[in-house]
Amino acid sequence: MTDVPVLETERLVMRAFRREDFAPMAAFFADERSFYYGGPLSKGDAWRRLAAYAGHWVLNGFGEWALEEKNTGRFVGFCGPWHPADMPEPEIAWALLPDHYGKGYAFEAASRALRYVYEDLKWPTVMSLIEPDNAPSIRLAERLGATAEKTLEIYGRDAVVYRHLPPEMLLEKTA
Repeated sequence: MTDVPVLETERLVMRAFRREDFAPMAAFFADERSFYYGGPLSKGDAWRRLAAYAGHWVLNGFGEWALEEKNTGRFVGFCGPWHPADMPEPEIAWALLPDHYGKGYAFEAASRALRYVYEDLKWPTVMSLIEPDNAPSIRLAERLGATAEKTLEIYGRDAVVYRHLPPEMLLEKTA
């Protein structure tokens, strides 16, 4: 089994998924706001999604982390590298539970995840796939320094490839 590294930011612990994350994950995926993350999903499909996130680490040696508020221990979302077999290349993905929108958590987690893929995994590049009308994620990608590269169809929907800064530029910017 692959150990999931625990990362920290100023306000978050980025850790492996746990069984107790299922209730907030199921609530997130039942909500229509999960549309950009493949939802809404039934309770059973939400369970399978949680299992896929956990299993991604075992199969690929990397994956998304559960995001936990340091000061409360509450599960607030998920973020990290993601590359299922039917995606053209790895991406950095992020999602927050609606109660935690607007707090800067996604930027904090995505910045740390980008550093991880460049410093620890030694990837030369990484992207984020964002649907054209997902304005909050587009703003976040641009804040991270990513630029729109091209549009492609994936899972029957259009998505824009946002290319993140190359390692040398990102690591210089976040040092």
